[in-house]
Amino acid sequence: MKHQIAWITALLLLLNMAVGCAEALSPQEEREMLIAQLEPTYNTLQPITVLGREQPEGSGVTLISPENAADYPHITLRKTQSSIVLRGWAPTDLSLYAAGGCVTLEARATGDNARMEIGFEESIGGRSVSYLQPVNQMIPREWTTITVPLSHILSETECCMSSVRQLLLRGENVQVRNIVIASPDKERSYPAFKVDQLGFKPDAEKIALVTGYPEALAIYAGDAYQLIDAETGDVVHTGSLTMVREHDLSYSGEQILQADFTAFTGEGHYFLRAEGIADSTAFTIGENVYDELLASTLRYFYYQRANTPITAEYGQGFTRADMTPKDFAAPLDYDRSITADVSGGWYDAGDVGKYVSPGATAANTLLWAYKLFPDCFTDGQSNIPESGNGVPDILDEVRYELNFLLKMQDSQSGGFYIKVKSRSEDDGDGDRTVWVGDGSRCITNATADCTAVLAFASTIFRPFDAEYADVLLSAAQRGWAYIEENPNVYVVTNYSGENNASSAFWASAAVYYASGSESAHRWFLANYQNYFSSLAMSGNGHNVGNMGIYGYYTYLLCEEQDENAVKQIVKRYGHWKRSVVNRWKANPWKIAIGPTSFWWGSFNIILGNAQDLYIGDVLLENDTATAQQISQDAVHFILGRNAVRKCFITGMGEDPIHCTFSNIWSGDAPEGVPAGYMPGGVNAYNGSIISRFPLKCYFDSSMDWFTNENAVYWNAVMVFNAAAAVSR
Repeated sequence: MKHQIAWITALLLLLNMAVGCAEALSPQEEREMLIAQLEPTYNTLQPITVLGREQPEGSGVTLISPENAADYPHITLRKTQSSIVLRGWAPTDLSLYAAGGCVTLEARATGDNARMEIGFEESIGGRSVSYLQPVNQMIPREWTTITVPLSHILSETECCMSSVRQLLLRGENVQVRNIVIASPDKERSYPAFKVDQLGFKPDAEKIALVTGYPEALAIYAGDAYQLIDAETGDVVHTGSLTMVREHDLSYSGEQILQADFTAFTGEGHYFLRAEGIADSTAFTIGENVYDELLASTLRYFYYQRANTPITAEYGQGFTRADMTPKDFAAPLDYDRSITADVSGGWYDAGDVGKYVSPGATAANTLLWAYKLFPDCFTDGQSNIPESGNGVPDILDEVRYELNFLLKMQDSQSGGFYIKVKSRSEDDGDGDRTVWVGDGSRCITNATADCTAVLAFASTIFRPFDAEYADVLLSAAQRGWAYIEENPNVYVVTNYSGENNASSAFWASAAVYYASGSESAHRWFLANYQNYFSSLAMSGNGHNVGNMGIYGYYTYLLCEEQDENAVKQIVKRYGHWKRSVVNRWKANPWKIAIGPTSFWWGSFNIILGNAQDLYIGDVLLENDTATAQQISQDAVHFILGRNAVRKCFITGMGEDPIHCTFSNIWSGDAPEGVPAGYMPGGVNAYNGSIISRFPLKCYFDSSMDWFTNENAVYWNAVMVFNAAAAVSR
């Protein structure tokens, strides 16, 4: 289909060129021709396979293999309820399927008086609601396709399938297979104007997108738009929409136009208007438009603090007690008679686990944000308990995590433990255990992540507290000695599995930068050619488990460098930069990411690529204009210029997400979660049943950890890019 559209468009252009006297097609005629070539089902609700050929993970049913391999495996129904989870126990909004949709399955009777019931389990207001209805159809002895309208299943309930977790089955003398939910109705449409809901600086580029499915978008290229003063109602600027993409096949399924009002520089509060579509959300044009964004996303880390109460004085309406008091004396996993004080630090995400590798990655990002944009960070900025001590709040917050990492260092070996969490990985069981690593041995990469960030942090903290900087560097040097003696200790566990030697490479550069260690320098030079995969042309930037790029960046800070190593780093960085810039230019949503990279934590990729590009250009003294724009466009995307027209930061903008997945703050409470939380974002893999289009695979639910969970290392890249926006 993509090739058909491209061929037809090219043919039309040739015909228009060949017949000079002929009139060009109008925008309306061009769209009508495009629509005529689209598949009628291109944006219908996608069929959802509930039970296919694979055993559904987490479900209460067992698939029985058929004798004929071409047939579907089946399940035998029971008098007691059987459940099939749709998406790993996370809920999904299937309300659009309710009106015209149906459940289709194959069934056969295995005895007399065969009967079957079908229904759903939903999460409504934080509670589970289940309902089943009889299937009032005769079930023969041979496999027969049965279609059950969803309107029938929902007829005796007030539920609407807005938060479905499971398909439910119950029966007697029946086997079923090949279960599919389908509907002829269209996918959800969102308001056409997509704009940064916070706004723009006066001298910055100012672009809003106007998007929608081609057959439903009631506006065309060349049509007028107006910029309206939100206070007075006056029209302050007018312009014409221009085409960005006739049909965005890869990301949204939509036609994309844009309103460029860069020329308008007046400060104030505004919204956009165009005939035939709803007004945009309101936004501000002003020098300080991103200041609160930076303060709130930084304050997020205070809300994630472990082993301290969040008080009314600092919580801005949100308070809670320490959730894990056992951290002050938690047993080691290999010998529970040994306990350690591992209090402090940040809860990693929506759970109350504390993981050293994500924490180190987040702290590293915040330290780089301060290093590049020191004027953006002040004492008192985040209203935290340390405010007023003469140190920028960002460094006080990082110190809270670093102090925890120091406690996670084994006093005997110098290695670092992996994490603090329940042995069963269940937040609710009350257990707090220190996961050491491989038996009593600390693992190399967790040790390396801590070593790297502590060494780097020592250089940042030295002007403020030389004694503390010495403590950090001493711990890093002990960690480095452990790495040299134990270079290959790995176990498979969360964030620290497999042979992630890039962390040791990063640590070698950081220790050399902070201390001038010759052994660390030799390690770097012996290994730097092994991690150019972190600068692969088709790759993304850093992530937990792949911090090689910061090995190169930290080395570029060193006073004494190997000339050949630097030349190769510069060359590889140039290739990677071109790849990122090309992805940004090719993406109609103005984000530096390809269509296949929307997996768990996609916002970390969008913002992380921008962060890594920005730092690289600064270190190499390149013109940073392109890096600045890519960073700014990433911020615009997060703040509302996206396919679902949401501001993805809680508590900010006119139409923000209500919550993120969190066991720390209840997203089902009326107040949601504190301002400044950002989720991992759209997820076209774990969220694929939400939409057939990658950029729409997002669900604003307190129970959806696949698309809507927060994490400290994701929020950190938001802080970095917010600082870049403030500094412009």
